[in-house]
Amino acid sequence: MKKLLITASLLLASLGASAQFHADLRVGATASSIGDQHLKIGIRAGAGVEYLFTERWGLRSGLFFSMKGATTSNNVFNYDADKATRLSCLDLPIEALVSFRLSQRSRLALHGGPYVSCMLHASVPDGAGFDVRRWEIGAGFGADFIIGHFVIGPEVQYGLTRLTKPGSGHNTTYSLTLGYPISTDTKKPLPKRERLFSIYPGQDCSTPVGTYCAC
Repeated sequence: MKKLLITASLLLASLGASAQFHADLRVGATASSIGDQHLKIGIRAGAGVEYLFTERWGLRSGLFFSMKGATTSNNVFNYDADKATRLSCLDLPIEALVSFRLSQRSRLALHGGPYVSCMLHASVPDGAGFDVRRWEIGAGFGADFIIGHFVIGPEVQYGLTRLTKPGSGHNTTYSLTLGYPISTDTKKPLPKRERLFSIYPGQDCSTPVGTYCAC
């Protein structure tokens, strides 16, 4: 048992040493529908966070305000009270993430997993014949393109629980957001001079060999 605890502690320490924490603020648009109704346009805004255990693998979460719903009109911008179901929701995703470095200033992160959504406000047309549930559990998948100081994030969500009562309508939401990342790395990079020079004992640090310097 003691050896197991020591091994686990060393593993956690090694993960923590290489872990990176990233956060970003986002705003964008949604297109959502309920069951066989038409898409309705809304907005999405919030803060996202990701925690990388290694350079490639990590977790993603955040808190987002999303305008969802649907309309019986062919016009996606038709918000008339007798046609559109308007929902204001607070989404909390908890997703697995895999990250790929594309270049020195760009990265692609694929993420997917469950989310929980809480209904803050709902407006249902008179005579719709249904009401909406306050809580929804679903699954989401998306991609984040990090380019310099900006994040472009397309994403899709599908409600696994029924949103309407009575009825069997499930919510589907497509979103596209633009974000500004704020990154914090727990592993501090070495100064530029130290990145360029040798670690070999006795070698003059003024001789660059393309590796690290411990002097």
